[in-house]
Amino acid sequence: MLSPGDPAPDFDLQGTADGGVGAYRLSAATNRTPAVVAFLPGDDPDSRSLLTELAQTDWASVSDAVAVFGVLPVGIDDCQSLAAALSLPYPLLADTHGVAAQFGVRKQDGSMQRAAFVVDKRCRVRAATAFDDLDGTVPDLDTVLRGLAEL
Repeated sequence: MLSPGDPAPDFDLQGTADGGVGAYRLSAATNRTPAVVAFLPGDDPDSRSLLTELAQTDWASVSDAVAVFGVLPVGIDDCQSLAAALSLPYPLLADTHGVAAQFGVRKQDGSMQRAAFVVDKRCRVRAATAFDDLDGTVPDLDTVLRGLAEL
């Protein structure tokens, strides 16, 4: 898994956009504002909990602006269904290009680890945290919030 100080791999992925589909590039987002990039293995209760927590977080309390992306190893249709079901205010991106492996969150068995990264305007990782089995608990975003507050 990437660590603070590592360069964040740039990506171009399709994602949800106001009920439709849009193209998202990490470097374009971070040119304007820091970004939170959360990786999730799919549509399961722990991933839904993390997605919901990201949606309910008061990002303005630590940063003037922040781009939030959820990245899943599924197609765009599945991203659209999940984003609509959870009424997410941020895009879900379809990782069809192996971005998870570039961030080091692809497990030995091929699945994806739940993790979140804060990426600064220079496209460098400023904070990284893994979310192991949440077992129905609310994910702790303190590491992410501290990473944003330090920018």
